[in-house]
Amino acid sequence: MYYINDCLHNTYAKGGNGMYSFQTTFFINTEYAIWQSEPLRAYWEIFNVLDLSTIPDRTHDSGRKGYSVHAMIRALIVKHRERITSIPRLIDHLKGNPILAEMCGFPNGILPDESQFYRFLGQTKHSIFSDLLLTHNKALIEKKALSLDTFILDSKPVLAATKENNPKNPDRNLTKKDQKPARNPDATLGYLAKEPGGSSSFFWGYRTHVIVSKEGIALVECTLPNSVADAEVAQTLIKQLKKLYSFETGALFIADASYDVNELYDFIIGRLKCQAFIPVNPRATRSPHPLGEHGRPRCDAELEMSFDGTWFDTRRRTLKRKFICPIKKSKKQGIGCPVNHPKSHGYGCTRYFCEVRTARASVPRDSARFTREYARRITVEQYFSRLGSIEAEQTTHYRHRTVQNQMTIAHLTQSLVALAAVSMNRPENIRSYRTFARIA
Repeated sequence: MYYINDCLHNTYAKGGNGMYSFQTTFFINTEYAIWQSEPLRAYWEIFNVLDLSTIPDRTHDSGRKGYSVHAMIRALIVKHRERITSIPRLIDHLKGNPILAEMCGFPNGILPDESQFYRFLGQTKHSIFSDLLLTHNKALIEKKALSLDTFILDSKPVLAATKENNPKNPDRNLTKKDQKPARNPDATLGYLAKEPGGSSSFFWGYRTHVIVSKEGIALVECTLPNSVADAEVAQTLIKQLKKLYSFETGALFIADASYDVNELYDFIIGRLKCQAFIPVNPRATRSPHPLGEHGRPRCDAELEMSFDGTWFDTRRRTLKRKFICPIKKSKKQGIGCPVNHPKSHGYGCTRYFCEVRTARASVPRDSARFTREYARRITVEQYFSRLGSIEAEQTTHYRHRTVQNQMTIAHLTQSLVALAAVSMNRPENIRSYRTFARIA
């Protein structure tokens, strides 16, 4: 059970020379202060549902006692919920909120140095934080606040801490991907798509990939270098999701057009026997051929072409119908191409109609259900907006593992807010990360 020491404090401030002065009441009851302050009450609820029983509170059996591991985890949760940008700003925040520091587990206002926070984030195994996320998500499932029938995939940019991402740096490198930033060698160069009206650009960094439930809770996540495509990560995340949560056949996966690849459809629809509602990526499609009155394509001379057989492309699993030049098909002598097409002197023009027989082609994109279900994709956009900046997350760390741990704690914070809201019998507030503890 999470608890804090209830301390009595007598605080007096003496003023002089006309300066402002005040005298507090004889004592400050910490518990009373918590329940009178909505921010402190929110952290009381969050820390009360945070289960750290599987993590040793001290990392060493001998030597100096050091700082509490549990306290540093709670402090990092405060950092992400308050959207504090760096460890030094977090320390300043806790120094200015001594009751909150006490709730985290730092008694008497004694806080670790920033280097100890950095060391903790850099040396702690990522699996420890991933297991925490899984534990609290399963608690949400047990309380029937989280369902496993609809999953939404997406990713968010994470900007690396490097001068190459500084728009005020006139010499920054955003074109040569082989020239890695000196202090961030794991960061890679990628494309940053901004909000409508803003200019897009490239950046050095990572991407945090997630699968969220329809309630807006991150189930599985990973943070990888920015050069790894969304579709490449998706299959690994779905396998992890299946292993950890054992969702049933027929589950629905929703993603944007960046996941429109045949291999992912084959895995979701073919192997898992689930549904994939993903729109077609327009960059992977061709413009349709203009058709004649008999439904056959027209050539450049506006002549309706002649059918010349059918064959099945086993590699692409596509049925192809071939159409050829009607003049060459008729074999009449003395008739030339009206536009004198270069190919008319040889075999003539050809066109193909392709009937794709793949899992990708089986998605009912023109149905009302697809439109209705795909609208749920806004859930992951809302989730990312709660996570931090809408366009991209920012990190002040230089190692990949540290960035991974930072992002997993950020996802864990959102799950803890949801679990705290459910424990307060307010399941409708699981996404109200700022106001879930507000007393009506």
